[in-house]
Amino acid sequence: MNSALALSRPRTLEVPGEGFFTFSPRAQHEIADYVAELSLAEPYGRVDEIEVDLSGCEHFVAEVELTRPVIDSTTHFVVYDRVAGVESLRAQAVYAWALGAALGRPMIQNLAGWRLVEVYDRGLRTTVEQGARYHQTKQGSYVHNDAVNDVDSIDYLLLSCGQSAYVGGESILVDVRTVHEFLKDHPKVLEILNGEFWFEKRGMAEGVGFFRSPIIRYSPEGEALVRYFRTYIEVAHEKAGEPLTEEQIAALDFFDAVLEQSSVQYRINLERGQTLVSADDRFLHTRAAFFDRHRPREIDMRSDRPEDVNRYMFRIWSRR
Repeated sequence: MNSALALSRPRTLEVPGEGFFTFSPRAQHEIADYVAELSLAEPYGRVDEIEVDLSGCEHFVAEVELTRPVIDSTTHFVVYDRVAGVESLRAQAVYAWALGAALGRPMIQNLAGWRLVEVYDRGLRTTVEQGARYHQTKQGSYVHNDAVNDVDSIDYLLLSCGQSAYVGGESILVDVRTVHEFLKDHPKVLEILNGEFWFEKRGMAEGVGFFRSPIIRYSPEGEALVRYFRTYIEVAHEKAGEPLTEEQIAALDFFDAVLEQSSVQYRINLERGQTLVSADDRFLHTRAAFFDRHRPREIDMRSDRPEDVNRYMFRIWSRR
């Protein structure tokens, strides 16, 4: 593991540097060559329609497996450092797609069937509160996890950096284990969060669709799991004709205050080429405010150069 990357956390990591990994030169060479091969064979079309066969990348796959227990069982996240030879935006997208396939089965993220989504500010006038998807805006301060609009949770959230923000834009990760330990001292709040809330299938269903789920639930082994995006919950309750109760609002206010505490947070400023993978239902996240290089515009990964674009990420949801 490599501890030299940019990470700040207000308390000491139990295993210093465990959250960072640099692939060996041999593994980097394997995957960079394979990305170049796929990019040459598939220069157009959606990256998430490319068939991936990692049988020729055995060292790369073995090193992904080496890091999997860190994501599953220990720190619940890994930052993979930049791979030498992966330079263009499309090559970074193809690499992210291959890494997502190495981790598991990339999942659909919207009605169009996309399994790789570009995360950047489109300059929309519509806000998250008005119905926009979070990944289309530059709004921050919403601590959440990703697959809150799907009944079935995901195992891995992958966020790969095609370009960092000019200023700011840190990824803020919140460890639900630490939050849950704090909530044990406040059983009434925990009881409400263990109860059912409405969630909206935003972007995942024709028309308006809802489902009910606890915010805090538990794995068969008793580990705390989380599903949370407050704005989505509030909108879902209004649309379902069942506004949040005063007790629920108070519990969410308390929960939000806990999530804002530095003692439960990691802060990671992804640099171009780095990729964050976290256990989605064990970590919440948000992004810090940021300032971009240029006015918002549509980005074309085939023709735009990394140095010419704003903050630009690729997102994949994978299941084992």
